[in-house]
Amino acid sequence: MSFIDIHGHYAWDIDDGMPSLEDAKKALEKAKNNRISTIVATPHVVSGKHTLKDLEVIKDRIHDLKELARVYNIEVLEGCELFLNHDYLEALEQNIFIPIENTHYLLVEFDVRKELGNENEVEDRLYEIQYKGYTPVIAHVERYFKNGLDIERVNGFIESGCIIQVNATSFLGYHGKQAKKIAFQLLDEGLIHVIATDTHRATGSRKPCLNKIFYLLEKKYNYHAIHTLMSENPLHILKNEWLEPVYA
Repeated sequence: MSFIDIHGHYAWDIDDGMPSLEDAKKALEKAKNNRISTIVATPHVVSGKHTLKDLEVIKDRIHDLKELARVYNIEVLEGCELFLNHDYLEALEQNIFIPIENTHYLLVEFDVRKELGNENEVEDRLYEIQYKGYTPVIAHVERYFKNGLDIERVNGFIESGCIIQVNATSFLGYHGKQAKKIAFQLLDEGLIHVIATDTHRATGSRKPCLNKIFYLLEKKYNYHAIHTLMSENPLHILKNEWLEPVYA
C-alpha cells in the first residue's frame, strides 16, 4: 500500500516550504518512510504578487525536485497552491497558476489567519475558477472556521463541485484544537475528499506523516474509507476523474 500526497511544499527555496536542498532531501526520505509514492509539488502562488516569469522559476524548481525525488523512488508532479486574495481575477486572466499535473483540478487557499470570508470573498472566487474550466481543490478547509464548523457552507462547496482537502497534521492538533475538532467533524460527516500533508519542513509539526495518520484513523474508522482519502481519491484527481466524499 502506498499514498499520494497532493499538497506539499517540498520544493526548496521557493516559498515558505523547504529552506534548502538538504531539507528537501530529508523531507523526501521522510515521505518515502511514510509510503508516499507520489507527490504533487504545490508551491504558493499569490495573486497580484507572482508573475508569469515567477511561474517559470517555480516550474524549474519543481523540475529539480522531480529529478531529486527519483533517488527516493518518488514521482513528483506539477501543481501550485493559489492564494485567492482580491487580485485573483488577474491571476486567472493571465493564467498565473499551475493546475495539478495537466488536469482540471487546481489547489486553492484562502487566508488561514482569519475567519472564512463572505460569499463575495469565497464562493464568487471559486465560481470564477470553475467558469474558467477548473475544479477547485480547497486546501485545509478545517483551518478556516475559527468560530466552529459551518457544515452547511462546506456542503455548499461540495454541491457546487469543489473538492475538500484536509491536512493530515490537523488530526494531531498541530494547527490548534479547533482545527483538530473540525477535521474529525468533517470526517464524521463524510465531507472530506482528500487527506494530504501540506508538508513545509523535514522535521517538527509540518513534516510528512501520512503513515502515522493512516494508522491513527484506521483504528476508529473504516479501513477502505481512509485508504480512499489518502490514495484512491488522489489518484482519481491525477487521472482527471471525478470523486465523491467518503463516509468513514
